[in-house]
Amino acid sequence: MPLIDADGHLEESPTTFADEYFDPNYRAQRPKVINVDGMIYWMLEEQLFPRRLGKGCHNLGTPASFNGQPSPHAKKKVDTIPSMELSDIKERLRLMDEEEIAVQVVYPTLFLAYPLTANVGLMNALCSSYNRFLGDCLGKHERIKWAAVANLDDVPAAAKEVRQAKKLGASAVMVLGTAGDQMLDHPRLLPFYEAVAGEDIALAIHVGWACPSLSNMFTHIYPSSVNAFLLPVLMGYSAVITGGILDQFPKLRVAFLEAGCQWVHFMTERLEHRFKHSKGYLSTILTETIPKAKLSPTEYLKQGNLYFSTEVEDVLLPQVIDLVGEKQMVFGTDMPHGDRERFAGRELAKRRDIGDSAKRAMLELNPARLYGLG
Repeated sequence: MPLIDADGHLEESPTTFADEYFDPNYRAQRPKVINVDGMIYWMLEEQLFPRRLGKGCHNLGTPASFNGQPSPHAKKKVDTIPSMELSDIKERLRLMDEEEIAVQVVYPTLFLAYPLTANVGLMNALCSSYNRFLGDCLGKHERIKWAAVANLDDVPAAAKEVRQAKKLGASAVMVLGTAGDQMLDHPRLLPFYEAVAGEDIALAIHVGWACPSLSNMFTHIYPSSVNAFLLPVLMGYSAVITGGILDQFPKLRVAFLEAGCQWVHFMTERLEHRFKHSKGYLSTILTETIPKAKLSPTEYLKQGNLYFSTEVEDVLLPQVIDLVGEKQMVFGTDMPHGDRERFAGRELAKRRDIGDSAKRAMLELNPARLYGLG
């Protein structure tokens, strides 16, 4: 069956932020790739990315090269630099063909860390440059689709970026699981959701070091890459379910990506329990505790516009399918990130605890519907 990869990635390069894409007002401040004792980093406002050690540590696969040579972490990958950086589309397609990937939706890597900068204008320039680069590089490519980025620290600019990205050919807009130290149901974000809904483009809530208050609790990458990296997706799910977003924008298609799917039962059950408690006994004591959301979590799930990605090894996948339905599951390879498994789509198709209709839905039909690829 054709495999639509709902979550691949790009490793940004200096070309991503080249003069032809970057706002002239901020070119002097654009990120640069540097070599520090053999390790390769992005330098942005004299801050290094990734930051694998110390408070607020995070791990990124970008930059993948320096002066044409692979960075130390990139040397360990089977993917080639031209494929990672999308400097050679044919090379990316070759590697996709090896893994029998018919269509792939590409997400960023550098933007999985927040904040990249406190300078709002510079952050807008970074987002715009990334989107313009992808629009120029891929546009509405038949096989490689892409997700845009938007700066939620500047909501009017983010809404404008959504509209521009759709014109450039984007199939989704990526955000992290929180808007910094604010939840995704914060009222100030309303114009952003209006733009996403108005453009009929998918909203992808992706893993990443989204919440500084959470990220700064960790000084070692091992627990950080579980807690600070993954938990914001669960927080994003909570915000979407409880904050009334789906009541205001009932046709909004939202995907929760790269956190596996084994958390869905836990979060849904706990939210369901608290919804009933807040709507019942608690609200009779304090009316301000009445939920903002009109429906319960399971009722929102039944509406069919929430999508969840699975990892090939998720043992609870059959149970999650029972909960949310086979029409709301998708699968991503994470190509070319270092912790991915090659041929994972093929392995998922071999699982015996999942029916053929569910496999076809996850690997082909659902991502096509999510991203509007029909």
